[in-house]
Amino acid sequence: MKTFRCTLCGLCCRSSPISILPHEDYILRILANRLGVKYRSRPGYRVFDKRTGRDIALSYVMELVDGRCPFLRQDDLCMIQDVYKPLICRSFPYVPKQVRYIISNELKLVFAKVDYGISSACPVIRQDKEIIMGLMASTPLWHRLYFPQEYAAAMEMEEKRTLMLRLLSKLWISGIVSIDSDRGGVHNIINLYELLRTYFPNLPYIMGLGETLDRIRGR
Repeated sequence: MKTFRCTLCGLCCRSSPISILPHEDYILRILANRLGVKYRSRPGYRVFDKRTGRDIALSYVMELVDGRCPFLRQDDLCMIQDVYKPLICRSFPYVPKQVRYIISNELKLVFAKVDYGISSACPVIRQDKEIIMGLMASTPLWHRLYFPQEYAAAMEMEEKRTLMLRLLSKLWISGIVSIDSDRGGVHNIINLYELLRTYFPNLPYIMGLGETLDRIRGR
């Protein structure tokens, strides 16, 4: 059976800014500094911490630079492919279409519901449209069959998102933070991953990032 195969055309690296997880913004900033790359990002979804008076960024958006991903080489290959490639890049064109962050003040929980879909920006998807339609009609597991590697990356993305939100909820239940979705105004912002590392020093290893970070830092 035919499965998705990236043609390395680089179109997805020039189509639009991409949503990344907090730990990925942290990693990409280190890589950009090491490689001398112009990196720009902005906070995505944020919640307000009433205890500290600052926003906690639950996601980030990596901006294009001169109309392309800052890590895209002139030959349209990814310069960080073998170091750390963002999960949404690895899952493309099977990507989140909508991410809804839900806050329960009663239970002191923060969690997310994510709907996935296929990006038509990928020429392979347009080429394989009939194959995909046939799979969708024949099995509910079509995405696992056609996107084996991309689906695995998407599941890893949600595992890491879920883990960080569970740890944030744990801080909330413990009284270390006090989350409010109705934040209003402009506040200082802290990256969720960096906040969590303060209270969970082993977080990089819990998330399976220890070797990656050690390699980036040259240890």
